[in-house]
Amino acid sequence: MLSFIVQEYHEEEFIDRMIKQLNDLAAEGEEIELCFITASPAEERSYVRKKADFPVKIVGNVWSCGAARNTGAIIASPRSEALFFFDCHICFTPSAIRRAKETLRKYPNAMLGFSVWVVDFPSCEKKEGVGHGVTFRFTKHPFEWVWLPSPSDEDVFAVPTVCGCAFAMTPQVFKHFYEYGGFLWQHRRLGWEEEHGFRLWRLQHPVIVDKKAEVGHFFKQSWKGVAAPEYYESRVLGLYLSGDNKGCNAVLRACERDGWDVQKALRWAREHGAPIRKKLKRYPPLNLKRFLWIDENWRWTPPAWWKKLATSS
Repeated sequence: MLSFIVQEYHEEEFIDRMIKQLNDLAAEGEEIELCFITASPAEERSYVRKKADFPVKIVGNVWSCGAARNTGAIIASPRSEALFFFDCHICFTPSAIRRAKETLRKYPNAMLGFSVWVVDFPSCEKKEGVGHGVTFRFTKHPFEWVWLPSPSDEDVFAVPTVCGCAFAMTPQVFKHFYEYGGFLWQHRRLGWEEEHGFRLWRLQHPVIVDKKAEVGHFFKQSWKGVAAPEYYESRVLGLYLSGDNKGCNAVLRACERDGWDVQKALRWAREHGAPIRKKLKRYPPLNLKRFLWIDENWRWTPPAWWKKLATSS
């Protein structure tokens, strides 16, 4: 069985398309379930069950994207082979899911990302641009998002982290990740979604992309009512959890130069993240300068242990 954890935040216009795609997958013989996590009351989304040709679990009144992912993974069937975490406005085909499932079987200790195409909605036609994994720079402004290109000679390759819009992992990887905080849930609404990849690397779970497993992403405007403090606080919390002191201080200085209230965000991070940080001490922190570095060709160098794992697989 495959479990699809789909989070929805007042996105009624996307629900029918998501259910149709899942119905198409089920029609081809794939045993699936949907864990539908919504910011709306659960009874307002009960109609989803009537439209679906597969089992559906609905949890309502969840206002944090991290909490939505944690909740969906926790309620997934114990028979589930893989957990697919999708935004409600993701387009995919059955063949992309089959490809991802096979790749995850080959790398069961990893988190798997997709080739993410920009698409139109509701047609799901490719519009422009494709990204294969994500990193961040701190030159133009703090936490500058950088899409990574794919190597020409590899279908499956390592990346620092992936877009929070679409990725997959085994229940076993999620269980280990959840022991060390899971997806950041301490904020409301949209936080630093991509932080999970950094912490997974620290926990010795590689983050990979299969460029032949393609999805489309409709890049809509941000969640309604997203407040700047949540943007700042979740990012500082991610640094506080996994970054080395030298690297964190350098990033925080860049944030201060950009006008962030760093001290306020840092107090919030310590208040909410101290227990997780304490548990993580058994794993060396990430050297942020090295970990986030990309060369002049926008290539990223993964940890040496990943190269040994990829060679032996």
